[in-house]
Amino acid sequence: MVDQKILPWVIDNTYYNIWEQFGIQNRDLIFLDKNGNLHERINLTDSFNQEIIIDLINQSLIHN
Repeated sequence: MVDQKILPWVIDNTYYNIWEQFGIQNRDLIFLDKNGNLHERINLTDSFNQEIIIDLINQSLIHN
């Protein structure tokens, strides 16, 4: 799914502190709804179900 792909790396700053507001940890993949609310969070450190991630991406493309 991500082999040979360049993925964005996002860091937070102390002014907005978004990571703390959403409880985000290093290597979390997050999905927001169209209102900016946290919809799903998956940590990629351990094993994860690739099909769930693909489904979430497809759902967000259909519903937005």
